[in-house]
Amino acid sequence: MFIAIVIIFTIMVVITFLLTNSLKKDHHKNGSFTSSFIKRFGGNTLSHLLFLEDKQLFLAQGDSVLISYKQMGKKLFVLGDPIGDEDKLDDGLEEFFDFALKHRMTPIFYQASEQYSLNYLKRGYRLFKIGEEAKVDLNTFAIEGKKFSNMRNIRNKFSKEGYRFSVVHPPFRKELLEELRFVSDEWLSDRKEKGFSVSSFSEEYIAHFSVALFRDSDGSLLAFASLPSDYQQKQTISIDLMRYRKHSPRATMDMVFISTILWAKEKGYSVCGLGMSPLSNVGIDPGSPYQEKLARYAFLNGCKYYNFKGLRKYKGKFATNWTPRYLVYKKSVLVIIIIQLIIIVRKVPKQNELIFLRKLTRDKQVI
Repeated sequence: MFIAIVIIFTIMVVITFLLTNSLKKDHHKNGSFTSSFIKRFGGNTLSHLLFLEDKQLFLAQGDSVLISYKQMGKKLFVLGDPIGDEDKLDDGLEEFFDFALKHRMTPIFYQASEQYSLNYLKRGYRLFKIGEEAKVDLNTFAIEGKKFSNMRNIRNKFSKEGYRFSVVHPPFRKELLEELRFVSDEWLSDRKEKGFSVSSFSEEYIAHFSVALFRDSDGSLLAFASLPSDYQQKQTISIDLMRYRKHSPRATMDMVFISTILWAKEKGYSVCGLGMSPLSNVGIDPGSPYQEKLARYAFLNGCKYYNFKGLRKYKGKFATNWTPRYLVYKKSVLVIIIIQLIIIVRKVPKQNELIFLRKLTRDKQVI
């Protein structure tokens, strides 16, 4: 019973750290290689986190497949799925496994999709469902009908009172960047930024994306959200880094969400990503592993650190599709892996580590 309680608590804590918007404030790094790679091959709803440049890059198949990871001890913590040339992704993943074996390392995959599940299982890996990613199908999305009556009322109210929504594109003026930083700093308060699997504010990071702005009738910035895309002919855009002022009116973020979704639909995008809802639909099947059933208990009962059920309900106001995400790990103690993930997310690299990571990116090397 004690072990079960420890597992529940650890799962709740790790999700809190891994999915709370945050990282260091000042990254001075060159994301030109990352940018050119994603523009060439396209990305997914996690690839924008490469621009944090706090991860190491493994390049396979003649630099046509990219896998990002962080090393801790003998483990390589990989974020998401490989990206790159679709015809070479499977071979690229095999190359990464060979690389890990050569260096006596064990890959661990965080927020992995089901795409490579057979590959993982045949290698003796276990899949632990950690939640579901929320997405909006913009081809069918509409705000007519009973479901969105409240959203229509919110839009009408804000519009009548002179609030303004807009989307701006880089390069950004210095004055705008200062506004964004002010809102971000106020939102953070005494909290610290984090990294790896969550976005964070820095002028270098946000300069890669379009940004949604929400202003009051006096022109003051109340909220913003960065809008990374997959660079694939307007297929997918995501609502990424979200920050807002403390005195913002109620339903401000509802207005930002619905306005961004409608803007993306108007611009011809097919999908809008809303990020992951942790522990969503985890452990609901009778045959689910006991760890997932414990996670289900955490989802239903919540805790003072994170309202899992509330986040699922909020994203459910907009989402039309839900995609499972997994923690893929070798036979090991799950709690230890989770603790290591917490450390990775919370650790702020020292300056010499940042320089090393910059060099890895620039020279397209690995450890």
